[in-house]
Parts: sequence; C-alpha cells; structure tokens
Amino acid sequence: MTRLNRILAVALFSASVLGSSVCAQNGVNSPYSRYGLGSLGELSAGVNRAMGSTGIGLRERNTINTLNPAAYSSVDTLTFLMDFGFSAQNGNFQENGVRLNARNTSLDYFALQFRVARTVGCTFSLLPYSTVGYAFSNSKVIRNDEDGEVVTTNTFFGDGGLRQFTLGFGWRALKQLSAGVNLSYLYGDISHQIDNTYSESSMYSRQKIYTASMRAIKTDFGVQSTFNIKGDQMTIGAVFQPAMNLNADYQEISNTLNGSTLLVADTAVIDNAFRLPLGVGAGISYTHDRLTLALDARYQQWSDGLAFNRAGSDCMRISGGMIFQPDRTNKNIFKRSIYRAGLSWQQPYFNVGNATAGPTEYGVSAGLSLPIINRWNGLSNVNIAGQYVHVRPAVSGLVTENYLKLSVSISFNEIWFQKIQVQ
Repeated sequence: MTRLNRILAVALFSASVLGSSVCAQNGVNSPYSRYGLGSLGELSAGVNRAMGSTGIGLRERNTINTLNPAAYSSVDTLTFLMDFGFSAQNGNFQENGVRLNARNTSLDYFALQFRVARTVGCTFSLLPYSTVGYAFSNSKVIRNDEDGEVVTTNTFFGDGGLRQFTLGFGWRALKQLSAGVNLSYLYGDISHQIDNTYSESSMYSRQKIYTASMRAIKTDFGVQSTFNIKGDQMTIGAVFQPAMNLNADYQEISNTLNGSTLLVADTAVIDNAFRLPLGVGAGISYTHDRLTLALDARYQQWSDGLAFNRAGSDCMRISGGMIFQPDRTNKNIFKRSIYRAGLSWQQPYFNVGNATAGPTEYGVSAGLSLPIINRWNGLSNVNIAGQYVHVRPAVSGLVTENYLKLSVSISFNEIWFQKIQVQ
C-alpha cells in the first residue's frame, strides 16, 4: 500500500470513529450545559488550545488553524496535513459547601489540509460545536405534620450536542492578503428531561421532556494580512459569521404519572426555535525570531440568537497566547520542540433562569509539540496541552466549576507530489 493510500485509509477510519462517537462520548458533565445549546466548543485544534484557543491572526504553514479560514492558504504546494485529537478532563463542582468530582473523555476533532491550486488551500474538519451532558437533582420538604413528612424531588437529565463538518477554502489573493470561507454542515440532537416526584405515593409525579434535532448549513468568512517589519512578521486577521435561522423546531412532552402508570400525555411543537447569532472577531500576531505573540477578541450577539425559543446574552471572549521554539535545527528533541501558552476570559452567552447572568469563564493553558522523527521528515508532531478553567457564577448560591483538561493530538505532515530523481 502506498503512503498516500495509508493516509487516506487512516483519515476515513478516524472520521468514521469520530462520527460514531458523538452520542457515546459527550466530553462534558456540567449543570450549565442545560442552558442555550449547551457548552460551546472551542472550534480549534490542539495547538491552538494550548494558547487559550487563540488564532484569528495566526498564520503557520505547518499547522491547521480552524479559527480563521484565511489561514488555509498558508499551506505550501507539497504539504499534506492531517490532525486529530482527544481529551480527558476532571471537573470539580462546588455549591453551598458541597463538592463533587466528575471525569470525562472524548474524541474531539479531525482535520485535513492540502493545496488544491497554486494560491488556494483546502481544509476538511469535524469539530464539536456544542455539548450537553448533566444529571443532578434537588429535594425539599413540602409538608411535615402529624401525617408524616412529604419530600419533593426534581431530577434533571440532559445529553447530546451539535457537531460541524466543514469544508473550507483559503485564497491568497495578493502577496500580503488572504481571504477564506468555511461551509459547515451543523448537525446533532439535544435532549433535556425534568422529573418531579414525591415521597407520598398517592401524589402524582410530573415529567417534562424537551427534544430537538438540527440539520443546517452555515457559513463564516475570514481575512488575514501579513506585513514584514524590520525583519519581523506581523499578521492581522478578522472573521465574520452572519446570523442565521436553523429552521429547527423542538418538541415539548408533558406527562402526568401515578407511579409508573401514564395518566396524561401532552405534546407541543414549537416552530423556528433556534437561531445562530451574528459573530465577529479580530486577532493579531507578531513574530520576532523564535517568539510569536498573539491576541484575539471575539463577540457574539446572542441577545438576537435563540435556543429552545429563548434569547441569550451578548458575549465577549478575549484570549492571548505565545509560541516559542528554541532551535528548529537542533538535534536535541526538546530544543526542537515548540512551546505554547495562553490565557482566556469569556462572558456567558446564556442566562440562568429568566434574568440571572450565566457564569464567567477564566482559563490558563500551556503545551508543547514534540517532533516525530521518521525517515521522510521531522515535521510531524505530538501535541500535548494542559488547561485549567475556572467557571465563576455571577451570584452566590450557584455552582462553581473548576476543570483540569488534558488534550493530546497528532499532526501528520507529509510531502505530496515530490519528484525524486534517479541517477
């Protein structure tokens, strides 16, 4: 089997595994994922996650940058890139002095990139857009008299999420200017369930189930411009996602039960209940010798968006990161390795209840890319990133979350169409 056939076989297998694992491994266990579309994905590859998911203004020809489609044009004519990754996380949840830990693992993403014309790069990617995963309950005494104590319990379940399969193109229109577009197929199912039960067997229990299935095409656009400044390189970038209706409904089922016996079942369908908001972002990076610094700012107008027929809150995300490679030609693997670090801050895009703002997210990350040295090239890497995320609610009495995340990805960098001279 030729090297190209082996790469394509691995690509097809990885894509099929990732696609089939969407329902099996949701990668999150957060009570806040019951709001909006769930916990929104970072939409970035492993190397960007080590930088706080910074990348709108980054332009590296040996990595796949899914945060700005204009960056796809940086791939050179002979290069074929394949990148896939998985992650594990430990979450700590605190509420009113009570603590709980939960662990999750997930297959995260898959991406391919190659040149299709002299100035046009192409990327295929499969990324998580949002994730829903939670299970918790609360109880309270509603009666305590001579007839005994009656306790009511509300139990909440949720799972599912959305993924996006993207075909993107980046075009280097001028020597210093590139533009790009992503065409994404957004798909997935989300389910929420609330059970209200009583310790008194004569009292009826109630159940509500909300389900939605979404399939839609969305687009987003990006530009990048690169300048040389006294031997250094500066890149500025911008991205734009237009608002769009998902043309999706959701079903609301209300059941009344006596024990396990269904007494009453009502079903309602709410039309056009989902809308993605307008989103814009800008980024800049500056490279001096072996060091690159980058900064991103992103805004989404979720007050004009809809999820289960409810609007959210406008949100902002700011992140910054750095890249450092001590010596790319050194034989020492740690001096050839690439080191990354980043910080991030994000406002919530949803409200808790009707008026309370959701929690603010703070993150710090670091990682490195270790070169895989083979007989063809030394450009492939194993990327390891660690992240700490603190999720702080806007008011006391709500859940505080702390996450430790480990992301591992493999970036294959192969040479295509290389002409070999035989003497």
